Amino acid sequence: MKKTLAAVLAAAMALSTATVAFATDYDITDADWEIRSVDDDRTEIRYGKDVKMRIKSLDIEGGGITITGEELCEKIDNGEITLTPIVTEGSTKLASKPSVTVGKWKAGTGNVNQAHTYLWNSADVEIAGVKFRNGKKVTRIPVGEDGNVTTAPDLVDKLISVKDFEDASKGYQDTNNVLVRGTTTTTEEIGKYDGVQVKFKVADTYGVDDTKVALKFRITIKKKDVELNGEPYAKGDTLTSDEIKFKAVYGELNQYAEDMQLTLDEVDARNVKLDASNLYDEIGADTFTVTFEDTAVFETKLSSSQKDVNLFYSVDEDSELAAMYPDVDFEFIEFMGKPSFVNSGSLVFPAENKNYTVYEWDGEAWVPMQDRSTFDPTYKTVTVKNIKKLGRYAIASEILPVEEEPEEPEPAEPVSSAPTTEPDDEGQNPNTGAC
Repeated sequence: MKKTLAAVLAAAMALSTATVAFATDYDITDADWEIRSVDDDRTEIRYGKDVKMRIKSLDIEGGGITITGEELCEKIDNGEITLTPIVTEGSTKLASKPSVTVGKWKAGTGNVNQAHTYLWNSADVEIAGVKFRNGKKVTRIPVGEDGNVTTAPDLVDKLISVKDFEDASKGYQDTNNVLVRGTTTTTEEIGKYDGVQVKFKVADTYGVDDTKVALKFRITIKKKDVELNGEPYAKGDTLTSDEIKFKAVYGELNQYAEDMQLTLDEVDARNVKLDASNLYDEIGADTFTVTFEDTAVFETKLSSSQKDVNLFYSVDEDSELAAMYPDVDFEFIEFMGKPSFVNSGSLVFPAENKNYTVYEWDGEAWVPMQDRSTFDPTYKTVTVKNIKKLGRYAIASEILPVEEEPEEPEPAEPVSSAPTTEPDDEGQNPNTGAC
């Protein structure tokens, strides 16, 4: 390996960032995963992550009417209508049926606020019991009777807050240039509005292909003389919205290089797809390593014919195995997509001593991999070679004892059921008394 395991495990981990996608008639809100693009008419979402869709408005099939989310909320609250999501594409790919909730939701108002910090731009001084240090942030600002910032203790009228200093209506100033503006934080004001939220999730596939999903919404009129966007409807009438389309994807790795890291944060955000052509563009037919938190490192040589792979993994405990050996320390890692590589590689695990043993789940039992394992006492690692497909592994702090099967008891000799006819001591037949 180009780097020791310790060096790789200590490398900085890149974290994914979350954004919010906006469409013409709905918002995807509270997303803890990153949306990278909107492809044609499909909004890109993440496998295995809750999609919370706030309806701003619904366009009804056939055109001519648009119903706002606020109106939908009001009519549902009043029992005038029901709103039912209909999965028109990819219903078998969903983890559960979509749910509809009405309520007050937080949303940006469009108004922006800025908060600043200020640094003391003068000699060190103590004023009214507060120490001011050159170049250090201030939370209280000394001003004189004229409202101007001052450094002279005998001229100070009072100490004011940064918020008061920035309030233009209060007339404070700094003509003496005592302060220097530090960091600036920009935030958007948040308000609440009545609306409808639809929640759904596309189940994880742990593959590399996209999944298409689409929804429509059926509005059913429950009372007489209901108006929607000014249009009258009778009890029992139904309206169906236009189709809203999505595409579930796995995001690509956040970096492509000879040494890469895939953190559990990135796994949670579903940025787990290794695009082989992108990696080849970066390193060619060279050796690369991928570090999976501090649990394992995989190393292999890239092939120009390598296909894309999904590196989604879990470090959850196998509770059944751990319960069988309560005195053994375990680490677990499972690659859900069973990613396969053209060239065989090596898996490296931390190991305190030579007793550490790697086991692989073969679908029925945990099989030791000692015949392919090497312990390195210098770096305290155990390396398993000749691996092309990543599966499910348990790293045990000692060799697990094999439970011996109980020996089958030897079969007893057959016993005859025939009556006994041996003569007695006198030579007589015991059954008849005859000689």
